[in-house]
Amino acid sequence: MSRNTDFVFTLERAAAVSDVLGALGAAGWVPDDMGEINYLIDVDQGDRQQRSLDDFADVVADLERGVAAGQICSIMLTWQETQTGGSFFFYPSGDRLMLSPILNTKTRLDHPEFLDLEWYLSRLLGPLETVGLTGVETTDLA
Repeated sequence: MSRNTDFVFTLERAAAVSDVLGALGAAGWVPDDMGEINYLIDVDQGDRQQRSLDDFADVVADLERGVAAGQICSIMLTWQETQTGGSFFFYPSGDRLMLSPILNTKTRLDHPEFLDLEWYLSRLLGPLETVGLTGVETTDLA
């Protein structure tokens, strides 16, 4: 069975991509997608790009330019200890962030057909609170 799961985080004010990625990075999220950075500028028109892990500062600058130009941009982040993660989407408004968990997803032990929402939330709420988190919506649909 295929599932569609998303987390949408609302922030009280616009936050820079660098601030959000800094907060997530300090908590244990890394831009390591099988040894490289995988990101996308303009999800409607662009092609996914890969860069060396050493190019993180340049990737952040690319993402910030894309968002400033009104494009939705994304970057793959994983939890350093498990390589679990997904695409984090940044919106031009700066006050919304979405996670689409697609890498080594964590499912519930009691209902393995459902994502373990708490696993993700326990690793995201704290760091996102430092950049103004005011709300979160989750969906997990078949």
